[in-house]
Amino acid sequence: MAIVDDTEVDLGALAGHFGQWLRRQPGQQRSAVADLRQASRANGFSNETYVATLAHPERDEERLVLRLPPSRTGLFPTYDMGRQYAFMQGLQPEPGLRMARCRWLERDETVLGRPFFVTSFVDGDVAGDHPNYVREGWIRDASVEQRRRLWDSSFEQLHRLARVRWQGRMLDAVDWPERGRSRFVQHVEMWSHLGAWGHSQLPDDGVDPLLQELQSWLRAHQPRHEIAGIVWGDARFGNIICRNFQPAALLDWELAVIGDPMIDLAYMLFHVFLTQVVHGDADTPRQFEGFRGDAQTVAQWCDAAGRPADDYRTYWLFNAFKMLCIWQCKSALMVRTGTWSVDEALQARRGPALRPHIGAVLEGDPDAAFMR
Repeated sequence: MAIVDDTEVDLGALAGHFGQWLRRQPGQQRSAVADLRQASRANGFSNETYVATLAHPERDEERLVLRLPPSRTGLFPTYDMGRQYAFMQGLQPEPGLRMARCRWLERDETVLGRPFFVTSFVDGDVAGDHPNYVREGWIRDASVEQRRRLWDSSFEQLHRLARVRWQGRMLDAVDWPERGRSRFVQHVEMWSHLGAWGHSQLPDDGVDPLLQELQSWLRAHQPRHEIAGIVWGDARFGNIICRNFQPAALLDWELAVIGDPMIDLAYMLFHVFLTQVVHGDADTPRQFEGFRGDAQTVAQWCDAAGRPADDYRTYWLFNAFKMLCIWQCKSALMVRTGTWSVDEALQARRGPALRPHIGAVLEGDPDAAFMR
Protein backbone atom coordinates (compact mmCIF):
# COMPACT_ATOMS: atom_id res chain seq x y z
CA MET A 1 0.00 0.00 0.00
CA ALA A 2 1.97 2.98 -1.25
CA ILE A 3 1.00 6.14 0.61
CA VAL A 4 1.45 8.30 -2.48
CA ASP A 5 -1.87 8.93 -4.22
CA ASP A 6 -1.89 9.76 -7.94
CA THR A 7 -4.68 12.25 -7.33
CA GLU A 8 -2.46 14.23 -4.95
CA VAL A 9 0.77 14.28 -6.98
CA ASP A 10 1.02 16.51 -10.04
CA LEU A 11 3.03 14.11 -12.16
CA GLY A 12 3.22 16.58 -15.03
CA ALA A 13 4.79 19.27 -12.88
CA LEU A 14 7.15 16.77 -11.25
CA ALA A 15 8.22 15.49 -14.68
CA GLY A 16 8.80 19.03 -15.87
CA HIS A 17 11.00 20.06 -12.97
CA PHE A 18 12.87 16.76 -13.04
CA GLY A 19 13.44 17.10 -16.80
CA GLN A 20 14.88 20.59 -16.39
CA TRP A 21 17.29 19.33 -13.74
CA LEU A 22 18.16 16.22 -15.73
CA ARG A 23 19.26 18.21 -18.77
CA ARG A 24 21.94 19.85 -16.62
CA GLN A 25 23.53 16.47 -15.88
CA PRO A 26 26.47 15.15 -17.95
CA GLY A 27 25.35 13.40 -21.13
CA GLN A 28 21.68 14.30 -20.64
CA GLN A 29 21.56 17.74 -22.29
CA ARG A 30 19.17 16.54 -25.02
CA SER A 31 17.12 14.11 -22.94
CA ALA A 32 13.42 14.61 -22.33
CA VAL A 33 11.15 12.96 -19.75
CA ALA A 34 8.63 11.19 -21.96
CA ASP A 35 6.77 9.56 -19.06
CA LEU A 36 6.80 9.60 -15.26
CA ARG A 37 4.75 7.29 -13.07
CA GLN A 38 4.72 5.62 -9.68
CA ALA A 39 7.04 2.64 -9.47
CA SER A 40 4.61 0.38 -7.59
CA ARG A 41 1.42 0.35 -5.56
CA ALA A 42 2.01 -3.17 -4.24
CA ASN A 43 4.77 -2.35 -1.73
CA GLY A 44 5.94 0.33 0.61
CA PHE A 45 4.77 2.83 3.20
CA SER A 46 7.59 5.30 3.04
CA ASN A 47 9.67 6.92 0.29
CA GLU A 48 8.09 8.09 -2.96
CA THR A 49 9.50 6.19 -5.93
CA TYR A 50 8.87 6.95 -9.60
CA VAL A 51 9.98 5.48 -12.91
CA ALA A 52 10.98 8.06 -15.51
CA THR A 53 11.18 7.13 -19.18
CA LEU A 54 13.67 9.28 -21.09
CA ALA A 55 13.65 10.01 -24.81
CA HIS A 56 16.81 11.11 -26.60
CA PRO A 57 17.21 11.96 -30.31
CA GLU A 58 20.42 9.95 -30.71
CA ARG A 59 20.03 6.86 -28.50
CA ASP A 60 17.53 4.31 -27.26
CA GLU A 61 14.87 5.02 -24.69
CA GLU A 62 16.14 4.84 -21.11
CA ARG A 63 14.39 4.34 -17.79
CA LEU A 64 15.51 5.79 -14.48
CA VAL A 65 14.21 5.53 -10.92
CA LEU A 66 13.57 8.74 -9.00
CA ARG A 67 13.36 8.41 -5.20
CA LEU A 68 12.27 11.16 -2.82
CA PRO A 69 11.26 11.36 0.83
CA PRO A 70 7.47 11.56 1.33
CA SER A 71 5.98 14.95 0.56
CA ARG A 72 2.99 14.75 2.90
CA THR A 73 3.57 12.43 5.81
CA GLY A 74 6.03 9.63 6.33
CA LEU A 75 6.46 6.42 8.24
CA PHE A 76 9.37 8.04 10.09
CA PRO A 77 9.96 11.63 11.24
CA THR A 78 13.06 12.24 9.07
CA TYR A 79 14.64 10.84 5.90
CA ASP A 80 18.33 11.05 5.03
CA MET A 81 18.53 10.53 1.27
CA GLY A 82 22.28 11.11 1.23
CA ARG A 83 22.82 8.28 3.71
CA GLN A 84 20.73 5.85 1.65
CA TYR A 85 22.65 6.81 -1.45
CA ALA A 86 26.01 6.42 0.34
CA PHE A 87 25.26 2.80 1.20
CA MET A 88 24.01 1.99 -2.30
CA GLN A 89 26.90 3.70 -4.04
CA GLY A 90 29.48 2.19 -1.69
CA LEU A 91 28.18 -1.33 -2.30
CA GLN A 92 28.12 -1.10 -6.10
CA PRO A 93 31.74 -2.25 -6.60
CA GLU A 94 31.32 -5.35 -4.41
CA PRO A 95 31.75 -8.48 -6.59
CA GLY A 96 28.52 -10.37 -7.17
CA LEU A 97 26.34 -8.04 -5.07
CA ARG A 98 23.24 -7.07 -7.06
CA MET A 99 22.72 -3.31 -6.82
CA ALA A 100 20.93 -0.82 -9.04
CA ARG A 101 23.43 1.56 -10.62
CA CYS A 102 23.56 4.86 -8.75
CA ARG A 103 23.38 7.87 -11.07
CA TRP A 104 22.95 11.13 -9.15
CA LEU A 105 22.27 12.50 -5.68
CA GLU A 106 20.72 15.96 -5.39
CA ARG A 107 20.75 17.59 -1.96
CA ASP A 108 19.36 20.96 -3.13
CA GLU A 109 15.72 20.98 -1.98
CA THR A 110 14.78 23.83 -4.31
CA VAL A 111 14.88 21.53 -7.37
CA LEU A 112 11.91 19.29 -6.49
CA GLY A 113 11.02 20.60 -3.05
CA ARG A 114 12.97 17.77 -1.40
CA PRO A 115 16.38 16.13 -1.80
CA PHE A 116 16.36 13.07 -4.07
CA PHE A 117 18.50 10.52 -5.82
CA VAL A 118 18.35 8.72 -9.16
CA THR A 119 19.33 5.17 -10.08
CA SER A 120 19.12 3.13 -13.24
CA PHE A 121 15.93 1.11 -13.66
CA VAL A 122 16.20 -2.65 -13.09
CA ASP A 123 13.49 -4.75 -14.69
CA GLY A 124 12.10 -7.82 -12.96
CA ASP A 125 9.60 -9.18 -10.44
CA VAL A 126 9.11 -8.12 -6.82
CA ALA A 127 7.22 -10.06 -4.15
CA GLY A 128 4.09 -8.11 -3.29
CA ASP A 129 2.99 -6.99 0.16
CA HIS A 130 -0.53 -6.17 -1.02
CA PRO A 131 -1.69 -8.77 -1.78
CA ASN A 132 0.55 -10.94 0.34
CA TYR A 133 2.92 -12.90 -1.93
CA VAL A 134 2.04 -16.20 -0.28
CA ARG A 135 -1.61 -15.73 -1.23
CA GLU A 136 -1.17 -14.86 -4.90
CA GLY A 137 1.45 -13.88 -7.43
CA TRP A 138 4.54 -15.23 -9.11
CA ILE A 139 6.08 -16.88 -6.02
CA ARG A 140 2.91 -18.76 -5.14
CA ASP A 141 2.56 -19.83 -8.79
CA ALA A 142 6.19 -20.97 -9.04
CA SER A 143 7.43 -24.53 -9.05
CA VAL A 144 9.24 -26.03 -6.07
CA GLU A 145 12.51 -25.84 -7.98
CA GLN A 146 11.97 -22.15 -8.78
CA ARG A 147 11.20 -21.31 -5.16
CA ARG A 148 14.33 -23.15 -4.05
CA ARG A 149 16.37 -21.12 -6.55
CA LEU A 150 14.81 -17.90 -5.22
CA TRP A 151 15.56 -18.87 -1.63
CA ASP A 152 19.14 -20.00 -2.14
CA SER A 153 20.15 -17.13 -4.43
CA SER A 154 18.59 -14.52 -2.12
CA PHE A 155 20.41 -15.81 0.95
CA GLU A 156 23.58 -16.06 -1.15
CA GLN A 157 23.28 -12.28 -1.53
CA LEU A 158 23.16 -11.97 2.25
CA HIS A 159 26.31 -14.11 2.41
CA ARG A 160 28.05 -11.68 0.05
CA LEU A 161 26.81 -8.64 1.95
CA ALA A 162 28.02 -10.13 5.23
CA ARG A 163 31.57 -10.25 3.89
CA VAL A 164 31.71 -6.49 3.21
CA ARG A 165 33.89 -4.50 5.63
CA TRP A 166 34.24 -0.74 5.31
CA GLN A 167 37.08 1.26 6.78
CA GLY A 168 38.31 4.82 6.98
CA ARG A 169 36.25 7.67 5.58
CA MET A 170 33.63 5.39 4.03
CA LEU A 171 32.93 3.81 7.42
CA ASP A 172 33.10 7.13 9.29
CA ALA A 173 30.45 8.64 6.99
CA VAL A 174 27.77 6.12 8.03
CA ASP A 175 28.91 4.72 11.38
CA TRP A 176 27.17 5.35 14.70
CA PRO A 177 27.93 8.75 16.29
CA GLU A 178 29.21 7.41 19.63
CA ARG A 179 32.18 5.28 18.65
CA GLY A 180 32.96 4.22 22.19
CA ARG A 181 29.57 2.56 22.76
CA SER A 182 28.13 -0.70 21.48
CA ARG A 183 26.66 -0.40 18.00
CA PHE A 184 23.99 -2.89 19.02
CA VAL A 185 22.88 -0.79 21.99
CA GLN A 186 22.74 2.33 19.82
CA HIS A 187 20.66 0.39 17.28
CA VAL A 188 18.20 -0.67 20.01
CA GLU A 189 18.02 2.93 21.21
CA MET A 190 17.34 4.18 17.67
CA TRP A 191 14.32 1.90 17.36
CA SER A 192 13.17 2.73 20.85
CA HIS A 193 13.12 6.44 19.95
CA LEU A 194 11.31 5.80 16.66
CA GLY A 195 8.77 3.59 18.39
CA ALA A 196 8.18 6.25 21.05
CA TRP A 197 7.71 8.87 18.31
CA GLY A 198 5.13 6.69 16.56
CA HIS A 199 3.38 5.94 19.85
CA SER A 200 3.10 9.66 20.62
CA GLN A 201 1.18 10.31 17.38
CA LEU A 202 -1.91 8.47 18.68
CA PRO A 203 -3.91 8.65 21.93
CA ASP A 204 -1.93 7.22 24.83
CA ASP A 205 -3.20 3.73 25.66
CA GLY A 206 -0.48 3.04 28.19
CA VAL A 207 2.98 1.54 28.12
CA ASP A 208 3.34 -1.70 26.19
CA PRO A 209 4.91 -4.14 28.69
CA LEU A 210 6.19 -6.43 25.93
CA LEU A 211 8.14 -3.61 24.29
CA GLN A 212 9.62 -2.72 27.66
CA GLU A 213 10.50 -6.36 28.36
CA LEU A 214 12.14 -6.77 24.95
CA GLN A 215 14.20 -3.63 25.35
CA SER A 216 15.42 -4.72 28.78
CA TRP A 217 16.14 -8.25 27.54
CA LEU A 218 18.17 -6.96 24.58
CA ARG A 219 20.28 -4.74 26.82
CA ALA A 220 20.93 -7.66 29.14
CA HIS A 221 21.77 -10.09 26.30
CA GLN A 222 24.08 -8.10 24.06
CA PRO A 223 25.69 -10.18 21.28
CA ARG A 224 28.87 -12.02 22.15
CA HIS A 225 30.29 -12.07 18.62
CA GLU A 226 29.21 -8.69 17.18
CA ILE A 227 30.92 -7.88 13.87
CA ALA A 228 31.04 -4.41 12.32
CA GLY A 229 29.64 -5.13 8.87
CA ILE A 230 26.86 -3.73 6.69
CA VAL A 231 23.27 -4.15 7.84
CA TRP A 232 20.80 -3.65 4.98
CA GLY A 233 18.03 -3.15 7.52
CA ASP A 234 15.08 -4.25 5.39
CA ALA A 235 16.18 -7.60 3.96
CA ARG A 236 13.05 -9.25 2.58
CA PHE A 237 11.68 -10.61 -0.68
CA GLY A 238 9.61 -7.44 -1.15
CA ASN A 239 12.85 -5.46 -1.52
CA ILE A 240 14.51 -7.71 -4.09
CA ILE A 241 13.99 -7.34 -7.83
CA CYS A 242 14.23 -10.82 -9.32
CA ARG A 243 14.74 -12.23 -12.79
CA ASN A 244 14.44 -15.95 -13.41
CA PHE A 245 13.97 -16.40 -9.64
CA GLN A 246 17.33 -14.84 -8.82
CA PRO A 247 18.11 -11.37 -7.40
CA ALA A 248 18.81 -8.64 -9.93
CA ALA A 249 18.88 -5.74 -7.43
CA LEU A 250 18.60 -5.21 -3.67
CA LEU A 251 16.34 -2.25 -2.94
CA ASP A 252 15.47 0.16 -0.14
CA TRP A 253 18.46 1.12 2.00
CA GLU A 254 16.82 3.73 4.22
CA LEU A 255 17.33 1.57 7.35
CA ALA A 256 20.94 0.59 6.58
CA VAL A 257 23.43 0.86 9.46
CA ILE A 258 26.81 -0.43 10.52
CA GLY A 259 26.32 -3.51 12.67
CA ASP A 260 26.34 -7.28 12.65
CA PRO A 261 25.15 -8.74 9.31
CA MET A 262 23.44 -11.54 11.25
CA ILE A 263 20.71 -8.95 11.85
CA ASP A 264 19.79 -9.21 8.15
CA LEU A 265 19.79 -13.00 8.25
CA ALA A 266 17.43 -12.95 11.24
CA TYR A 267 15.22 -10.25 9.68
CA MET A 268 14.87 -12.09 6.37
CA LEU A 269 13.74 -15.25 8.14
CA PHE A 270 11.62 -13.28 10.61
CA HIS A 271 9.83 -11.54 7.74
CA VAL A 272 9.13 -14.82 5.94
CA PHE A 273 7.63 -16.13 9.20
CA LEU A 274 5.65 -12.91 9.58
CA THR A 275 4.32 -13.16 6.03
CA GLN A 276 3.45 -16.86 6.07
CA VAL A 277 2.23 -17.31 9.64
CA VAL A 278 1.40 -14.01 11.37
CA HIS A 279 -0.15 -12.31 8.34
CA GLY A 280 -1.53 -15.53 6.87
CA ASP A 281 -4.92 -17.13 7.21
CA ALA A 282 -6.42 -20.62 6.96
CA ASP A 283 -5.60 -20.76 3.24
CA THR A 284 -2.04 -19.47 3.53
CA PRO A 285 0.79 -22.03 3.27
CA ARG A 286 2.69 -22.22 6.55
CA GLN A 287 5.81 -23.29 4.70
CA PHE A 288 6.19 -22.92 0.96
CA GLU A 289 7.59 -26.01 -0.71
CA GLY A 290 11.03 -25.03 -1.92
CA PHE A 291 11.71 -22.59 0.92
CA ARG A 292 14.26 -24.00 3.33
CA GLY A 293 13.71 -24.09 7.08
CA ASP A 294 15.21 -21.53 9.44
CA ALA A 295 17.59 -23.94 11.18
CA GLN A 296 19.09 -25.15 7.90
CA THR A 297 19.37 -21.60 6.52
CA VAL A 298 21.05 -20.28 9.66
CA ALA A 299 23.50 -23.19 9.69
CA GLN A 300 24.41 -22.62 6.02
CA TRP A 301 24.82 -18.86 6.51
CA CYS A 302 27.01 -19.31 9.59
CA ASP A 303 29.09 -21.94 7.83
CA ALA A 304 29.66 -19.56 4.91
CA ALA A 305 30.51 -16.74 7.33
CA GLY A 306 32.76 -18.96 9.45
CA ARG A 307 31.08 -18.04 12.73
CA PRO A 308 28.83 -19.58 15.39
CA ALA A 309 25.08 -19.09 15.57
CA ASP A 310 25.14 -18.19 19.27
CA ASP A 311 23.72 -14.69 18.78
CA TYR A 312 20.91 -15.63 16.40
CA ARG A 313 18.20 -15.68 19.09
CA THR A 314 19.25 -12.19 20.23
CA TYR A 315 18.99 -10.88 16.69
CA TRP A 316 15.62 -12.57 16.11
CA LEU A 317 14.25 -10.85 19.22
CA PHE A 318 15.88 -7.59 18.16
CA ASN A 319 13.96 -7.78 14.89
CA ALA A 320 10.75 -8.57 16.76
CA PHE A 321 11.35 -5.44 18.85
CA LYS A 322 12.11 -3.46 15.71
CA MET A 323 8.89 -4.67 14.05
CA LEU A 324 6.77 -3.64 17.03
CA CYS A 325 8.41 -0.20 16.90
CA ILE A 326 7.72 0.02 13.14
CA TRP A 327 4.08 -0.85 13.83
CA GLN A 328 3.88 2.10 16.25
CA CYS A 329 4.92 4.36 13.36
CA LYS A 330 2.84 2.57 10.72
CA SER A 331 -0.34 2.73 12.78
CA ALA A 332 0.07 6.47 13.26
CA LEU A 333 0.72 6.89 9.53
CA MET A 334 -2.42 4.96 8.62
CA VAL A 335 -4.50 7.26 10.83
CA ARG A 336 -2.87 10.39 9.38
CA THR A 337 -3.67 9.22 5.85
CA GLY A 338 -7.25 8.29 6.78
CA THR A 339 -6.72 4.59 6.05
CA TRP A 340 -7.46 3.30 9.56
CA SER A 341 -9.57 4.53 12.43
CA VAL A 342 -7.86 5.36 15.71
CA ASP A 343 -9.31 2.21 17.29
CA GLU A 344 -8.00 0.05 14.43
CA ALA A 345 -4.55 1.62 14.78
CA LEU A 346 -4.39 1.18 18.55
CA GLN A 347 -5.17 -2.52 18.11
CA ALA A 348 -2.79 -3.07 15.18
CA ARG A 349 0.22 -1.41 16.76
CA ARG A 350 0.33 -3.99 19.54
CA GLY A 351 0.79 -6.81 17.01
CA PRO A 352 -1.62 -9.24 18.71
CA ALA A 353 -0.88 -12.16 16.35
CA LEU A 354 2.89 -11.82 16.80
CA ARG A 355 2.99 -11.44 20.57
CA PRO A 356 2.55 -15.14 21.53
CA HIS A 357 5.45 -16.10 19.25
CA ILE A 358 7.71 -13.45 20.81
CA GLY A 359 6.76 -14.71 24.25
CA ALA A 360 7.66 -18.28 23.28
CA VAL A 361 11.11 -17.21 22.05
CA LEU A 362 11.72 -15.13 25.18
CA GLU A 363 10.83 -18.13 27.34
CA GLY A 364 13.19 -20.38 25.41
CA ASP A 365 10.51 -22.67 23.99
CA PRO A 366 12.43 -25.25 21.87
CA ASP A 367 9.53 -25.37 19.40
CA ALA A 368 9.41 -21.59 18.97
CA ALA A 369 9.06 -20.29 15.43
CA PHE A 370 12.45 -18.62 15.27
CA MET A 371 14.24 -21.91 14.52
CA ARG A 372 11.49 -24.02 12.97
